[in-house]
Amino acid sequence: MGNVLKVIIIFGMLLGSTMTAQNEKVVISEKKAGKRLVLMAENKTADTLNVFLMVHAEGYRRSADKPVLKDLPPFSKSPMITLIELTHVPSQYTYDLIVNEGLDNDVSITHEKQVVDIENGIKGKLVIFRLTNCDKCDALEEHLMNQRIQHRVFDIAKDGALYAQFMAFIDKELTSETRIRFPVIWNKTHTIFGFDDLEIVSTKLKN
Repeated sequence: MGNVLKVIIIFGMLLGSTMTAQNEKVVISEKKAGKRLVLMAENKTADTLNVFLMVHAEGYRRSADKPVLKDLPPFSKSPMITLIELTHVPSQYTYDLIVNEGLDNDVSITHEKQVVDIENGIKGKLVIFRLTNCDKCDALEEHLMNQRIQHRVFDIAKDGALYAQFMAFIDKELTSETRIRFPVIWNKTHTIFGFDDLEIVSTKLKN
């Protein structure tokens, strides 16, 4: 039996002062210079690791919310994203870090993982891009099932092969004002980044 995809999800919060979050594989740290704050990722292993970092920032330029996907060479330290503070605005951020390792040719592949071209595969369809530990993702999925609304779901935390496709796909939808929130919903012709009210977003999806 081949190796399975191991996914490690770290939810970290850094408020105000310089802090470091880590696990046995990857260390995330800050490097600050004036209003610029660079988040660094250090690979502590002898293997190349595929890292997905998404920052949820307040008090920083909106570009901080754009996800980053990067391969980290063994025992290396690389800049992942630069946060630029806004003037006279309190700043704080949280982040989701997903580390993938252990993929080989023996990995069991499901039908969802066989998608080669996300954009062409979801045209005219309702598609939910979600993370594994996401309460709003769970709530939306359950609601859509109860309402018998046809949809498709991709959990990007469970399938490393979807990362690059997902990043390239949503990049076309991003603007300087975009704040990425999950679930990311492809509503047949356009993208909805998260929601605050389940009933309101459900009405949009029905239409």
